[in-house]
Amino acid sequence: MTIRIVLIDDHALFRSGVRLLLQRQPDFDVVAEAADGIEGVKRAKAFQPNVILLDLNMPGLSGLETLKLLVQDVPDAAVLILTVSEEADELAQALRDGARGFLIKNIDATTLVAAIRQAAGGKFFHTGEAPGEPDKGISWQ
Repeated sequence: MTIRIVLIDDHALFRSGVRLLLQRQPDFDVVAEAADGIEGVKRAKAFQPNVILLDLNMPGLSGLETLKLLVQDVPDAAVLILTVSEEADELAQALRDGARGFLIKNIDATTLVAAIRQAAGGKFFHTGEAPGEPDKGISWQ
């Protein structure tokens, strides 16, 4: 099975690097990129990916606002937050809002590839400490 991926991040160089890295995987197909949330939602709706890599900190529509639209408009896609933010409240909110997991941008390529495969398979993935307390309604599988 080919895993179709959309990248949503406001940094063009970062998107290009991630695209090149992911295209080395025979089962990955980066079908679209977007520099902001509005364009990202449009492209995700058009390309119906299996996995969406979403930055939280973007100008205009925030990553959390974009996430809510993606979950609503592309419900079959697994959204992975790929961010520099280690703000526990923000990451916990993303998980409550439907993200399939989060990755801090200092990860290595092997971790990114594993996370995408895991998310495409319906599982949660995260790097670092799980944000939030058990009473915040977050479960890890």
